[in-house]
Amino acid sequence: MSSSTFRLATAFRHGRTKIDDVYFEAPFKLMTPFTNGRHSDFIVMLASPGFLKGDEAHIEIDFGPGTDSTIRTQSYEKVLDTADGSASRTIELTARGDAKAVFLPFPVIPFRGSTFENLTTAHISSESTFVYADVVTCGRVGMDERWAMRRFTNRMRVFVDDRLAFADRMLLEPDAFDYTGIGMWREFTHCGVLYAHLPASAQSGADGSAGNADGNSANAEAARIAAEDALIDRIRSHANAIGLVGELGVSRAVNGVCVRLLTGRGDDAFDFIRDVADMVAERRRSPAIPR
Repeated sequence: MSSSTFRLATAFRHGRTKIDDVYFEAPFKLMTPFTNGRHSDFIVMLASPGFLKGDEAHIEIDFGPGTDSTIRTQSYEKVLDTADGSASRTIELTARGDAKAVFLPFPVIPFRGSTFENLTTAHISSESTFVYADVVTCGRVGMDERWAMRRFTNRMRVFVDDRLAFADRMLLEPDAFDYTGIGMWREFTHCGVLYAHLPASAQSGADGSAGNADGNSANAEAARIAAEDALIDRIRSHANAIGLVGELGVSRAVNGVCVRLLTGRGDDAFDFIRDVADMVAERRRSPAIPR
């Protein structure tokens, strides 16, 4: 049983995204960032076999103005048998100003007999570019272990300028529901969800009048909606182009775009979500960054 904390704050200095502050407790570790121009990849490691009974992990990340960051994890995250107990993780993300922030962990694998709860809360500015994604499996598929977890709960809330813009909850409780039926996962084994926020247009009236401000506000809102619709079209076109095997849903949220997909392979789900994150962040993947 352990309680561990990981905190990271980034800042933009001398043309690069750098670590402004960092603190972590075992089993958390942080690799040396991979930097490419103003963008940096940060890889969070968990030096343990996985989540055990009583484990509580807390992750806090602050993306500073002007920064361009991607947060990744080292490998698939395992939730081992928690017996009569449970394990949990809380994630708190903050994107300030015009930060460009992507949180992209590897999929979670709930083992037989496991109970796990994840709660993610993000507070971002309307000027930020932000992506959060996660993938969960139905169990250790390679060992033919499916739907053997006791309970898996994943909740997410995103606030844009302190206003709730997106909320999502996933509940996996095989003793209460048949996830292989119609309207559920059916034959698929991996479920991914992604939320993307595009930055607001920063326009203001030349004379500062109320009328112009209202007009500019309406124009900015229309531009945001048009940009989200264009992103949705691009995501769907990409799925068709690569021949994605699975089910895909893409729609606009109150503020932002939500992507949900079901696949039969973790790599298919993760790779597609990673492609979408690159679209939103408008960056090309560097071959030097680990997959």
